[in-house]
Amino acid sequence: MMMLTTLVVAAPQASGSKKAAAAGHVRRYYIAAEEVTWDFAPSHRNLMANGPIPLPYIETKYSKIRYIEYSDAEFKNKKPQPEWLGILGPIIRAEVGDTVEVHFLNRTQYPLTIHPHGLRYTKQHEGAVYAGAAGQSATPVNGGQEFTYIWKADENSGPGPGQPSSIVWPYHSHIDEPNEVNAGLIGPIIVTARGKAKPDGSPKDVDQEFVTLFMVFDEQKGQERGMMHAINGYIFGNLPGLVVNQGSRVRWHLFAMGSERDIHTAHWHGKVAFTGGHHVDVVPLLPAQTATVDMIADNPGSWMFHCHVADHMEGGMMALFTVLGHEKACPVHFGPGDFWKDPKHASFSVTNASTKPIKHINFVSSVFIRPQNLKATLDSWTTSATSQGQGATSRYEAVLAMHDPGAILGWVLSPAAIQYEDGTVWKPDDRLQCFHVYWRDGSTKQPKVLPPLQNSEEQD
Repeated sequence: MMMLTTLVVAAPQASGSKKAAAAGHVRRYYIAAEEVTWDFAPSHRNLMANGPIPLPYIETKYSKIRYIEYSDAEFKNKKPQPEWLGILGPIIRAEVGDTVEVHFLNRTQYPLTIHPHGLRYTKQHEGAVYAGAAGQSATPVNGGQEFTYIWKADENSGPGPGQPSSIVWPYHSHIDEPNEVNAGLIGPIIVTARGKAKPDGSPKDVDQEFVTLFMVFDEQKGQERGMMHAINGYIFGNLPGLVVNQGSRVRWHLFAMGSERDIHTAHWHGKVAFTGGHHVDVVPLLPAQTATVDMIADNPGSWMFHCHVADHMEGGMMALFTVLGHEKACPVHFGPGDFWKDPKHASFSVTNASTKPIKHINFVSSVFIRPQNLKATLDSWTTSATSQGQGATSRYEAVLAMHDPGAILGWVLSPAAIQYEDGTVWKPDDRLQCFHVYWRDGSTKQPKVLPPLQNSEEQD
């Protein structure tokens, strides 16, 4: 068992400055640095082009180190984080006036730290190791050690005049900073203006926030095949979860990190954002530079979001964000199903949620063979002509014809057509209107949207 050594350092003293933050909440975080294997394209596909990952970027799995958040001081229970955060560490939030307490555990073999941008700290809590006039600024946290950082969100940490009600700052390890950030040790801090935060620290005036890091990760010592042109650690459309409802007020926190190659221009298709009294659809970013812009999600569709630098587009620095249209009624509700006990047989239940008896239903299916990799099948299942009354639930069975059902992560079912007893027929407007995923692991959440269908015959 790993022995833990706790380093205890006194909290920073209150500043005499007029701008020193007034007393606020103490927000505690339990964050560990852990070695992981990271896949920059878990689908093994270029999801933007319905094709394979292009040369030379076909090797996408690499050893990384990530900041992982826990809910307890024993670092036993991982806290879930939004899937769109990707490789980033957890969001550290504060309202102006708050104290941020980060309990850091280094579970790696390397000395590491956490250095915050934007917040106020004493030298002992700077999280950066270098020789200054007074000697070493901070103590490195060696493998197996713990350290508690204490930072303040003062007035200078929060939004200034003309800025939105919340702004973003990065945090990262700062001993061998370039290599540590490239290893994956980076995350966001969001500071909300005083009096404008919800209890969890997020701003009151937005419905949803996204944080995106534009960075080229160098995994092969400068060779192009190892340059992962990533947004939050994903390439070629593999970043999941950028989904909002129509009419939502969305705040985008953007930042970049890296070297001289990391000059980025974040660009949205289908929408413009606004900041500082003017509209933009491209935001320039230099390494360690941040920007916060707002958007009203009023244009339904699935849109490209990418860096507009030509070389970065060729390297796959792109993602999809989806604005869901107003929800349309689905005339059936899917119930429990089993696709896994018998590889040649499936069963599932469907409830008639419409106002008319159903004569029969024609289902179409697709399958997840990897995360984000959705393939069409040749199966089309038509139920028997047994009437299914309003509110009634029926159990359906189907024969599976997949050549390798053991490789399937999830089955997607949706009604292609529903024929009612009165002769009328219902058909969905699109594939997002009425679908259900039966996951092999039984615990994966239902997605709000499906990834682009990969219907080519190319071998992955």
